[in-house]
Amino acid sequence: MNINMKYYIVTIGSIFLALGIGIIVGFNLNYDQELSKQQSEVLSEFEDRFDSLNQEKADLNTQIEDLTKEQEKLTSYISQNYNLLITNALTDRNTGIIITNEKNDYSEDIENLIKDADGHLAFNIVVRDTIEDEKKLKTLSNDIDKEIKTSQDCINYIMDCLNGDNAQKDLEKLQELELIEIKSLSDDYASYDSAILVGENEDENMQKTFEVKEKNIISKLKSEKKYLVAVQREASNSKFLKLCSDSKISTIDNIDSEIGKISLSMLIKDESIVGNYGTGENVTDLMPFSK
Repeated sequence: MNINMKYYIVTIGSIFLALGIGIIVGFNLNYDQELSKQQSEVLSEFEDRFDSLNQEKADLNTQIEDLTKEQEKLTSYISQNYNLLITNALTDRNTGIIITNEKNDYSEDIENLIKDADGHLAFNIVVRDTIEDEKKLKTLSNDIDKEIKTSQDCINYIMDCLNGDNAQKDLEKLQELELIEIKSLSDDYASYDSAILVGENEDENMQKTFEVKEKNIISKLKSEKKYLVAVQREASNSKFLKLCSDSKISTIDNIDSEIGKISLSMLIKDESIVGNYGTGENVTDLMPFSK
């Protein structure tokens, strides 16, 4: 009897054990099947997304190729018709040039553009790094009997001279102190309506230099309602134009190209467009086409 009872107990225990093992095995099989299904779905989704990205890449490459061809056509057209396009483009425009980096002076090319476009050059002036020299500023202050303590004071005075009747005499005094260099000054300098900033400073302290010179020049001339365009050459790595753009004036990053020169003539002729033009980063368009 005891043997039979043990037998039944063992038998029942074996049945429950087998049942438990079966449940576990069945659960694992179902889990594996569900996991396999999920993996299959994820893989399929990845494949679909990969195909979609490949198609997007192909579409973008096609767009880039089309845009490159259009730019090449435009560049070719401008090159062939450059003289025709700038003829009389700046008639009745009186423009000044302000150079803020005396180490990078390519203003002669801009002078030639203004001349070829039948424009008038009001002045071409270099603002030198010495405008921070306290001794020179003190000497200037004593000479003109006016308080000149900072670079901003000096720049304001320079710009005021260009609005006065005795600019030649006043600016020559600044030149004698080596605060500026006068490259040219026309008789009707005071009637200038626009100015071109030539900077392109690639020094590590560009931000500080900009605060000292260009920012003050831009602020002063904008208060006088002068139209401003900042330019630099295509190969330059200077942050000059980005800082000028942040000051809400127009910029051209390829002034050494025919397209850049045409863009400059278009901006000065219109005197109302504000944008960033050229081929580099942070540009709004290749050229300032009318919208």
